[in-house]
Amino acid sequence: MAPVLGDSGWQWCDVGFAHRGQGTTAELAGRPFVAEALQKEVDALDAQEPKPEAYETDEAFRQAFTAWDARYEELYDAQEAGVVFLSEQGCGYSSLLVMTGPHAGAVWEDLRPADGGIVPTGLDFAQWYKRWLVRTEQQLERLKRDRPRILFTRQRSLFRFLRQVRSARQSGAKHR
Repeated sequence: MAPVLGDSGWQWCDVGFAHRGQGTTAELAGRPFVAEALQKEVDALDAQEPKPEAYETDEAFRQAFTAWDARYEELYDAQEAGVVFLSEQGCGYSSLLVMTGPHAGAVWEDLRPADGGIVPTGLDFAQWYKRWLVRTEQQLERLKRDRPRILFTRQRSLFRFLRQVRSARQSGAKHR
């Protein structure tokens, strides 16, 4: 994930907030942060998701679901206004820096892949960044510490595999 100057100005490129490849433009980041306010509307809409058994025909259900889904996507995308993507957490979760409004400077977590909404972490950017640096340094230290052991284990496994291949070749040659 990196800022890139594109045809429509600066934007974050790669994964995007909702992991659909949606870029974060300066215009989007400059809009009012409304995720908190929209969550109630998203929850209410989620409870109104059309169910097939409520419709007499498949076509009627399809039309109702298509309209519902379009509104859901509109609200989902609108929640990304006023923030900048900071970090991907795995499993679709991400950390977001709020750029506008009373929460400007705060870091929020996007937990929507697990139906958790976009929620505050209680950290400002400096606190979040310090924790991120400490965690990254710890991961690098573990990697440096464990790498020789991991490489040695893989190397032993490779040698064992190659001995088995050589043995199979030799025994195959004897039976010809």
